[in-house]
Amino acid sequence: MNKMGINAEKYILQIFDLNQEIETLKDDQEDLKILLETITEHSTDLENEIYEKNQIMIKYLQQVEIITTAAAAVEAGTFEINSLDEISQRTDELGQLSRVFQNMVIQIKVREENLRKQVAELKIEIDQKKQARQVAEIIQTDSFQSLKHKLQKLKQIKNDTKHFA
Repeated sequence: MNKMGINAEKYILQIFDLNQEIETLKDDQEDLKILLETITEHSTDLENEIYEKNQIMIKYLQQVEIITTAAAAVEAGTFEINSLDEISQRTDELGQLSRVFQNMVIQIKVREENLRKQVAELKIEIDQKKQARQVAEIIQTDSFQSLKHKLQKLKQIKNDTKHFA
């Protein structure tokens, strides 16, 4: 074979190799396009999932804030028991916390009312004892004893005059 034939054959082999490499690159390019589409789809799904979870977390934190506000309202004496009803319907720990909080406030109100009643009863009892002590002090004074003695004399005189008439 002549030199030109060898070079032509060499070029033909190189062209064949290059065509195979081009086909491989085209296949790789198709694979990369598919991979890019798949990644784009999954990233959109992940973005949507993250957004949804973020919305759930925002609502959760808003409800935690409602419970915190309720605690401050208890401290200020302005708590409304039904302010936690929505949160109390949750089935998770936050719902449980809300229900326990509502029950505690109810128990506190009952205890406070009982204490107020007891204080009122004690005030009445103290006032009665104070009054009895003051009466006892008055009865023991000389002037009261003198008045009592004069009253007895007047009664006696009145009874005596009734018998004579």
